[in-house]
Amino acid sequence: MSALGPKQLLNWISERFARIVVVSPHMDDAILSCGGLLIDLVGKMECVTVTVCTADPENTDPSNPPHGIALPSQRRDEEVSAMRALGCRLVQLNLLDAIYRCSESNQNLLYPSLDSLWTLPGAEDTQHPRAFLEGLKPFLAEAQQRPTLFLTPAGIGHHVDHILCTQNLLAQLSSDDSVLLYEDFPYVVDQGVHVGVADSAEKALARLKVRGETCFEHGAQVDAKMSLISHYESQIDSIFGSHDNVRPLLMKNSRDGKTLERFWRVSRQAAH
Repeated sequence: MSALGPKQLLNWISERFARIVVVSPHMDDAILSCGGLLIDLVGKMECVTVTVCTADPENTDPSNPPHGIALPSQRRDEEVSAMRALGCRLVQLNLLDAIYRCSESNQNLLYPSLDSLWTLPGAEDTQHPRAFLEGLKPFLAEAQQRPTLFLTPAGIGHHVDHILCTQNLLAQLSSDDSVLLYEDFPYVVDQGVHVGVADSAEKALARLKVRGETCFEHGAQVDAKMSLISHYESQIDSIFGSHDNVRPLLMKNSRDGKTLERFWRVSRQAAH
């Protein structure tokens, strides 16, 4: 049993909800963290991925992108391909990634280095919340007529975009029963070795000022999840190091030959 609550299965989702909406900060987060669950839910209910940071930055040299990360123009096509293969509806919100966002007052980069991404949102990072909520409005408005479960990052790894998405979504939801927080892959298994900072679910939930009530586990077929991940060719080396490392990293969290995805039901009260 986890310190944050007992682990349970997710077989109730398609019985209680008509639609699932996965909030994906970047073009790959939904598949990396929830791909196995989505594979099992497509066909049973309406599945939507809302990817937030998909906009192209201005005046960027494609041959020399910031921090060596592939530009959104390339990554958007990869995600369209992955979601088409999955059979999941995709909505891309056209917001700028943190690595491209600038201060409105002086146009300086808000997060000028990779290390500066592993932080809480800065006071000047105001455009992201406004645009994020505008893009999510239709799904929030329809949730009364179409019972909707939102999946959003727990923020493990301390990536500012993951934290922003969940802070702003939670502020709009009236019921804790309509949201689960997913453990962020690869941060949850990489523990600051390559990306993010050493972190845990306990620390991540405390930052969001929520308490973990129940941890749900989903065992995903590793080959099926790897097939979806393969669509994100530009990200393989930066996330996994090489194609050979995809399976070993997925299997760092595993049981009975399946890679595990974990989701938290939380209550919004000060974490202790």
